[in-house]
Amino acid sequence: MDTEKVETVNDVDLVEYQEKEFLAAEPDLTAEEKKLEKRLVLKADILIVGMTALVFLVNQWDRGNIGNARVMGLQKDLNISNAQFYDAVSLYYVGYVLCIIPANLSIRFFKAHRQIGGCVIIFATLSCCMAAAKNAAAILALRILFGFASTFLQALTLYTSLWYKRNELAIRSGVFYSAATIAGGFSGLMAYAIQKNLDGALGHAAWQWLFIIQGCAGIFVGISSWLLLPPPPDQIKDLKHWIFSKAELEVAIKRLKTYNKAGAGFDKRQMLVAFKDPKLYCCSFMNAGVALGLASISAFLPSFIQQFDFSPTRTQLFSIIPYACAFVTLLVVNIASDRTNIKGPFMMLCFSFSIAGYIILMVVNNVKVKIFGTCLITMGIFPCVTLLGAWTSINVGGFTKRAMTWGVAEVVGQCFAIMASHIYTDPPRYLKGHSICLAFQILGFFSALFMWFHMRHLNGKKEEEAANHQAAGTVHPMSHQSLEEAYDYHPDFRYIL
Repeated sequence: MDTEKVETVNDVDLVEYQEKEFLAAEPDLTAEEKKLEKRLVLKADILIVGMTALVFLVNQWDRGNIGNARVMGLQKDLNISNAQFYDAVSLYYVGYVLCIIPANLSIRFFKAHRQIGGCVIIFATLSCCMAAAKNAAAILALRILFGFASTFLQALTLYTSLWYKRNELAIRSGVFYSAATIAGGFSGLMAYAIQKNLDGALGHAAWQWLFIIQGCAGIFVGISSWLLLPPPPDQIKDLKHWIFSKAELEVAIKRLKTYNKAGAGFDKRQMLVAFKDPKLYCCSFMNAGVALGLASISAFLPSFIQQFDFSPTRTQLFSIIPYACAFVTLLVVNIASDRTNIKGPFMMLCFSFSIAGYIILMVVNNVKVKIFGTCLITMGIFPCVTLLGAWTSINVGGFTKRAMTWGVAEVVGQCFAIMASHIYTDPPRYLKGHSICLAFQILGFFSALFMWFHMRHLNGKKEEEAANHQAAGTVHPMSHQSLEEAYDYHPDFRYIL
């Protein structure tokens, strides 16, 4: 692209400039449309954020309940060795990695409500099937299938970017991903209640009841998602929907055009463009640290806490505390990042929390201080998940380029999540696992720092080019293009730092 070419402004240029396909500013809404926008956002928050929060809650339940089940006797009852258990944890991510990029690109093809609802029904059914497993082989097979199904939830990041503006994403992502922290804490509380009251009921062990109850809840949420969630606004046929009026959907499409091109879909040219962008590699390095920490917390938190010499029931109770801390931090950080329109510094702050937490777990022996260190890790890791997804989505132009950037980052992240299941093999202090996680938290911190400086530099160059064109009375040659043509290199596009 020839960014130095100069075009002189004439009457035709001015008309085209006013009708260019990418609107860098807020959508031009009338007073009536602004009222409609408030109703639209309120309805979207209730329906989309509410349903998505439930989806994340049941996914985190079913994804992490193998850690609780281990404490409840799964490993002993099925004669599963430590190595086989670690394989069961890691095979989830094998299935995940294989499908992640197609899952990001398919949201336009399958329609959001079908893809999200369908995959929830499938993985929740597989969770129920875990209760019937009789040996390690069955557990291993079900875990890899569970990973395949769960992958398709990752398109939620792209889906929400089609309903919300750039300065609205982090708050919404924080709200629905906070459900994951609630799930982690509530899963511990539920496991405690099941262990105490249902162990042996109807001939089933406590860990079997855990899979059955959480799986059935997931099936209900999956069916609800299929029936209730709307497609992206530009894919709703005839602009008719049971909760949104036609006028509200017209406003939604106007909002969508400030960052997307209506009807945009797969474009193979953007795949190569994505790999030429340094942001893809920065996001991948950051996600390596995030996914490694998240996977270790999801699968091994009960095991960490049990090493503090707690009984199984007290272990389940104490596992609630780190998730409660993460829940509060997740909401505070995401709300603050959207209100200030800042992402990078908050990412670095959260990485700093998790770095401090891993150091504490490695060097301190006091149980109370170790619990504090564990809380610091969850307070850092969980906000990073939503911040990174939002920071990536709002700074990559072009539907396919955005999908590829986030998809590759997720592939890299989940490869490191596989590693998480094989590094925590040296109880009781788990020094090897903690030190590896620490190293990748540090890598994530410096990747965020580099990406922040890189995008700040690009914003400065665009400001300088805009000033030069204004002084010369010219229009940038790429000004009339959409983000599907110019990507985030568009002269009016500004990166959110």
